[in-house]
Amino acid sequence: MSKSGQPIDPAAYSEEYFLTECDGYKEYLISEGTSLSQRLWTLWRFLHVSPGMRVLDIGCGRGEMIVQCGLNGISAVGVDYSPAGLGLAQRAITRIDDGDWDVWECPNLSLGNAKNLPFKHSAFDRVIMSDIVEHLYPDELRVVLAEVYRVLVPGGELLIHTMPNLWYYRYGYPLFRLVQRFQGVRLPADSRDRIEFSHVHVNEQTPRALRGTLRESPFSHWRVWLYDYRDYSRYGPMMKRSMRLLTGLPVIKQVFCDDIFALVRK
Repeated sequence: MSKSGQPIDPAAYSEEYFLTECDGYKEYLISEGTSLSQRLWTLWRFLHVSPGMRVLDIGCGRGEMIVQCGLNGISAVGVDYSPAGLGLAQRAITRIDDGDWDVWECPNLSLGNAKNLPFKHSAFDRVIMSDIVEHLYPDELRVVLAEVYRVLVPGGELLIHTMPNLWYYRYGYPLFRLVQRFQGVRLPADSRDRIEFSHVHVNEQTPRALRGTLRESPFSHWRVWLYDYRDYSRYGPMMKRSMRLLTGLPVIKQVFCDDIFALVRK
């Protein structure tokens, strides 16, 4: 994989992308941005925030996380370089009754590039990078991590989620595809073919690769782990139990769990 390349055009992250492909779009459409998808609820639990904290959501997209912060008395800023994403985030914010924001914390939005964050040193207690890593070339990611380090307070934390786990794509998905074929379901040979906007993924990870990148960053404390938050409600009982085992058992989950998390402390 190239360390650098032509950055993804912001126009690629259109309203269609956010409302038809980007995870959580169904919950956004139903709740108008006030409810979180399973992935975002998982991030919320790992974020460890409390009223009075300052949170920065890099690549905030539709804005669900910053709205959730505001509704819990937490000052939040969402930054994205997609005008379409920020438009949806603004729409979610304005749907909240103005009187409620007088009690809670109305989030702020900023159009910008994560490689040059428009904030002062030590401005935030927490930073979120949810599904951003895979959209940044390795050289870009290193710059962004340095910027995150700059804007975090000492002791502040960065929470990362990225997918896919390349080990799943290489080893787990072919086995899953084979099982599905026995059940009469034909899946494409490459899992990426199931995703319309997969071309915007330029830096897909493995847990080992993400650890290596963090090791080269200014941060000195981090933890990387695999965690499956899905409930598999669309599958039958036997398949559901099988998926929970495959994505939860030590060693085996390295090739069947598709979601990589990291908690990084300054």
